[in-house]
Amino acid sequence: MNYKKFGILGAILLVVCALMMVTAVSSSSETTDDGNYTLQINTSGKWRLDLTVDGKYSSDEGVGSKTIKINNTSIDYASVTVNQYEKGPTNVTLLNGKKVLKDGKSSGEGAETIYFYYKAQ
Repeated sequence: MNYKKFGILGAILLVVCALMMVTAVSSSSETTDDGNYTLQINTSGKWRLDLTVDGKYSSDEGVGSKTIKINNTSIDYASVTVNQYEKGPTNVTLLNGKKVLKDGKSSGEGAETIYFYYKAQ
């Protein structure tokens, strides 16, 4: 292959990657009312999540806000623990569609833990 073919292949690869990133960002920031449960973490700091839904444990960590799709249409209970590692307020909200089921927040004074337990009525 010559340099011209490498350039064309590189340009095509960049366009495909850019389209994939735009699709991923737009789909993760939307809150839908499809009956599925989601957990929203709103912060600018570093955090770690421990989540148990109906006996199934998962964890995640990151920096900044994130929406986590739980992909269940019914939940009996959920235990949510978010450790905030940096100064700055953090809000954590469990939603069913657009309905707020439970939430918690930190004062933003430093490293803190946000915990709540949700049980379906």
